[in-house]
Amino acid sequence: MCGIVGFWQHHEPASLGRLKNMSDAIYHRGPDAEGSFLEGKLALGHRRLSILDLSEHANQPFHSPCGNYTLVYNGEIFNFQDFYPELKAKGYSFNTTSDTEVLLFLLMEYGFEVLEKLNGFFAFAFWDKGKQTLSLARDRFGVKPLFYHFGKEGFSFSSEPKGIFAGGVSKAVDPDHLDELFIYRYVSGENTIFRGIKRLLPGHLMTLSTNAEQVKTKRWFHLADAARNFGSISKPYEWFEETFNDSVRLRMIADVPVGTLLSGGLDSSGIVLSQASQGFKDLSSWNVMFKGYEHDESHIAKRFSEELGVNYNGHEFLGTEQVELTKKAIQINDEPLMHFTDNVLLGLSLKAKKKVTVLLTGEGADEVLGGYVRYKVHDGAMRYRLLELMNLVPDRFLKQDRLKKLKRYMSLRNPDAQMIMNANEVYLSDIKRLGILSSSLMPQYRVDVLEEAKALYPKNRYRQLLYLEQHSHLHSLNDKNDRTTMGASIECREPYLDYRLVTGAASLPDQYFESKGKGKLLAMNSFGKKMPDYIREHRKIGLSMPWDQYIVDNPELRDHLENMHQSPLFEMGFLAHLDIKKAIDSFKANPRENLGWMKQLFFTSLWYREIFENQKVQPLNR
Repeated sequence: MCGIVGFWQHHEPASLGRLKNMSDAIYHRGPDAEGSFLEGKLALGHRRLSILDLSEHANQPFHSPCGNYTLVYNGEIFNFQDFYPELKAKGYSFNTTSDTEVLLFLLMEYGFEVLEKLNGFFAFAFWDKGKQTLSLARDRFGVKPLFYHFGKEGFSFSSEPKGIFAGGVSKAVDPDHLDELFIYRYVSGENTIFRGIKRLLPGHLMTLSTNAEQVKTKRWFHLADAARNFGSISKPYEWFEETFNDSVRLRMIADVPVGTLLSGGLDSSGIVLSQASQGFKDLSSWNVMFKGYEHDESHIAKRFSEELGVNYNGHEFLGTEQVELTKKAIQINDEPLMHFTDNVLLGLSLKAKKKVTVLLTGEGADEVLGGYVRYKVHDGAMRYRLLELMNLVPDRFLKQDRLKKLKRYMSLRNPDAQMIMNANEVYLSDIKRLGILSSSLMPQYRVDVLEEAKALYPKNRYRQLLYLEQHSHLHSLNDKNDRTTMGASIECREPYLDYRLVTGAASLPDQYFESKGKGKLLAMNSFGKKMPDYIREHRKIGLSMPWDQYIVDNPELRDHLENMHQSPLFEMGFLAHLDIKKAIDSFKANPRENLGWMKQLFFTSLWYREIFENQKVQPLNR
């Protein structure tokens, strides 16, 4: 929807020039309007992507009629219309049809306790002039981002790190987190790869007072508590389909055109099926094509779209265009690209922007419903059989990359390490092979979340893993989705992350997740029954790209590979112990087998080049 920035200085009056620099840095998040608010040492800024109530009356910041409260807000409250009757009964009158005005009045009337009633995603800053407090909050599952920095001069925040840097905060790598980045592809918890830059955790509220010198942070949403208190669901499959359809309905509310990212898999196809069955018109699907690649599913997406009367839009990105999109995606994301499909998602979003402003996505379904194949290894009996089998089979007989990866994974003897590293492509054996040591094999944030999971699901490794993924891997996926689509001024909405679905699913027993080797049963046994066989029975693939070929075949990428040993990055932290030239030679000798760890090194060094050495970063669509 938008982007927000702001700061609260300890001593000097707020500067409009500084606020403007911060706002301009995130122009792509809101090219439709810009707003600012300065009061003493405080400054709040907003960039608007118009989606609800397109008039200028809905521009932000929003101020209360009494002038005591000010709000800058990024996101959508999908159930905002439900609050009109009670707010009107309490004397509130509305000048817009936007959810921002509803949120402002709700905060004024009920305080932050009202957050539990909101269905949506959001990150906002709320100024209470009377109390002289600034409060920042973030949605339950971290769909919308919010970063902050405390320095000698005061406090600053932004929807993206680049906004904070544009306000004068120096940009530097935090070498203490390079090992977690390399091993896990994502720095978990409140930390980031940038020194001094933190993220407000999902479901958290931070309140500052006394010129930002006093800070209190509390967790306003706790999934474990919400699951325990959800109540019983008498007919889980019917409940899931009904709630899912309502989630899709709410996420279709917009005053601009809405499309759907359609991969051809069950999750995104479920969204399109729901849209069509509820009678929504002028539907469009958007798909990335990989012609000739074994993981291409565009023919499925096209066929399904045509059968439902949905306008299919397939796009392929090759060669120079793909490299340029990779560099732009790095600039937009600020942090290293570690899902390795960010470039094509950005390219597809830029194509879609010509026709739509909102895209729905199936992201989050695997983490909520248990869709990944890698979850199955945590079935107790299967785990021990795999351990025995993997120890017996020599590496030379493991022809498939997936089996080789499984053996490296199963070599982790610590059950907790297996849980925490389930989504990894780099394991202890890889680290030892590369000759580097790490202190972050089990980062504290991930360990703490696993303990929460154990308390909620005692002796149930499968459900513990889902809970862990929802508080770690899912956060990185949400960051990627938001940053990349907003880089094209597109809002991305995630129907599977409706809080009713996530908390309700978390309260259900195992039989509704996996049985006899089949997973994602809530979806398969509800709307999945209405799917054609070519989707229902199609083996899950997931969006992936043949980077082993691209890095070797593309001249610019190959040149970066040959010269990446010169990067200052490999003199920092635990990477200083790596023989990077030897690592490059190992990759060149067998690109496919060594791609797992090389992708991390390659994209981190490419990120360092684009963010720290290439300063000519321009907004994509200005």
